[in-house]
Amino acid sequence: MEADIEDWSLLAESTGMLYLKKFAKCLKSHLVGICNYAIHGLTSARIEAGNVSIGMIRKRARGIRDIEYFKLKIRQSSLPNNDSMFYVG
Repeated sequence: MEADIEDWSLLAESTGMLYLKKFAKCLKSHLVGICNYAIHGLTSARIEAGNVSIGMIRKRARGIRDIEYFKLKIRQSSLPNNDSMFYVG
């Protein structure tokens, strides 16, 4: 796959079309991530969602100093909500 993208990028760069060249450059700069997604099918979306959840919990805590309680809230936020109409379980 990596070789195919490299070949296509070379072809796109030889066309002289500005936006096609820009796209080829962008594609080449993200080549490792694209190939890894094709192989493993994983993104960082869940990690980013977890970071957002932790940030929201931290904002809601407002001065709570009990670290164990904070950890408990983080663990609770990562559990699926079975009552939600969006959860299919």
